[in-house]
Amino acid sequence: MPLSTTISPHNLIPGKKYMIDVQWNLTNDLRLPNNYTMIGTFIQSNFVRGRTQSFDTGLQLLLSRSRYETLFNIEGKPRIVSSVNKFYEIITPSSSEFAGLRQLYSLPLPNDIKKYICSFTDIALHRKYRRRQRCPTKI
Repeated sequence: MPLSTTISPHNLIPGKKYMIDVQWNLTNDLRLPNNYTMIGTFIQSNFVRGRTQSFDTGLQLLLSRSRYETLFNIEGKPRIVSSVNKFYEIITPSSSEFAGLRQLYSLPLPNDIKKYICSFTDIALHRKYRRRQRCPTKI
């Protein structure tokens, strides 16, 4: 059963909790050496327009790029995070799904048969069992 699924920053729903894997700084020009994760409630997404400098000759110099920022409520404080980071939707299965799996896996049958039976239900994902391959012996 998956615990979370990756979601695009454009599909975030306000008022819903998400897990944020922070890899980039706010201006998207520095990737952090160590990722860290946070859990927060999504509030809104903002578009930040890039800044340019114009000269009399018509030349425009790009000072900063345009970007999207996402605003989250983390531990009661609003925090702005770059939309380039990865967002995960937290999946919380119902108690009836857990009870169904518990009853299925408490049967006195081999695990392979339990997995086969479970593949016919909507409770859990189908996982294929692959035998460990043996290395050929050299003569």
